Amino acid sequence: MIKIITISLLIISHLAFAEDLFVEEKSASLELQVFCVVGDTGETTPTQSEVASSLANSDCNQIWHTGDIIYPSGIEDADDPLFYDKFLKPYQAVLEKNVPFYLTLGNHDYKKDPSAYIEIGRKNSLINYPNNFYVKKFGSICFVAFDTTIFDKLYLFYKRWGQVSWLEKLKKTELRNCTFSVAIAHHPFFSSGDREKASPQLGFFLEKHIFGAFDLYITGHNHVLADEGDYLDTRQLISGTGSLPGGSPDIQVDGKFNMETPGFLRLTFSEKGTANYEFIRSSDGKSIWTNSKKGVGLRKKF
Repeated sequence: MIKIITISLLIISHLAFAEDLFVEEKSASLELQVFCVVGDTGETTPTQSEVASSLANSDCNQIWHTGDIIYPSGIEDADDPLFYDKFLKPYQAVLEKNVPFYLTLGNHDYKKDPSAYIEIGRKNSLINYPNNFYVKKFGSICFVAFDTTIFDKLYLFYKRWGQVSWLEKLKKTELRNCTFSVAIAHHPFFSSGDREKASPQLGFFLEKHIFGAFDLYITGHNHVLADEGDYLDTRQLISGTGSLPGGSPDIQVDGKFNMETPGFLRLTFSEKGTANYEFIRSSDGKSIWTNSKKGVGLRKKF
């Protein structure tokens, strides 16, 4: 009986917490914005150093992180020295340029205290993580950060309703005027390389709420750079080679790009609502795949 009451209170608390929509609007000119995405950076390796250096020497003026910030088990609290050793120190040159990071969390970040990242965000103006799910609007370009670990892991089921409730409110308010919509999280729905499919419960969430609704879905988890093409007119991109690349297919699928090359994703947007994107190889800073996606904002599914 006590366990049932405790679980019920947890569900209610997460639903109440979702009343704050965690929306921030940026007024900087869109034509000056270069959005870069990196993921799975959480181990101190030569690859981590190479990717961090490449980002520091790039024209990125904001960086989104697709999760698994600290391997193998996240951090104990906001003062855990692992955050300095495995994030702040490797990315010191990026932060010294006043380039902000926008975080999402991965499954490894959940193994200790994921709320520690919220506290880190409060203390550091260049680390943006107001909540496990949040919105950043750059003019009419809308980035929505999701927490997919709670759908992937069965034991975190009680946290799901808060995020779904929050998203339902956004559909009717903050996201209605988006001309291009980007969902960003840790776990892909599918892959042409390793980890071919999401777990059933995660797949259900993604198919119901993300695919067919957003223009782009950008993730990590798979340690590759990948353009997996469209499903229900939502294009899935993967940027997860920040420290431990691996898992690309032996033979590339026609029309798709999937490589375990260290690097990151670079995004720019036109005023006409088109995303131009490329994957950048960190060893020489050169583009190894270029494509574009015409956006419509939020699709009829919403």
